[in-house]
Amino acid sequence: MDFKKINDDLIEYISKNYEGYLKTFNIDQPFYTTEFLDFDKFKKKFICYIEFDTTNFPINNQFNDDCSQVANLFVNIFLAFREDTPENLNTKMLNATSAFFQMIKNKRAKNINTAEINRIDFFKYVEGSTNIVASKIVLEMNIEI
Repeated sequence: MDFKKINDDLIEYISKNYEGYLKTFNIDQPFYTTEFLDFDKFKKKFICYIEFDTTNFPINNQFNDDCSQVANLFVNIFLAFREDTPENLNTKMLNATSAFFQMIKNKRAKNINTAEINRIDFFKYVEGSTNIVASKIVLEMNIEI
């Protein structure tokens, strides 16, 4: 299993498709990073942090057959906004999260059996600041290995 390739494919999928969904809300494409969350290091207005979390390998699964196995990958996507009023930041965060949800719902990434969002958390005061907001999207992907 090539985790780096999966990571690269996921970033490519998001960066190629997310922008179209963001345009619905008049939001520009974010800066993408796989580095750890660091609001002091990254000062962009809109950042998308992509973080691999957990992988498991279920034995019994609807995609299993005699020739393959599947893996469930959990990826945390953090959408962070700064440099605006708290009300505007909150609106952008909610709309960008909606756009991400629609992208995952409507368009499957290559080599992915299923991709589902199984949790979303909203943070209106990141690091105690009213000038940074973020949402955390937990994406579960099922891939054949």
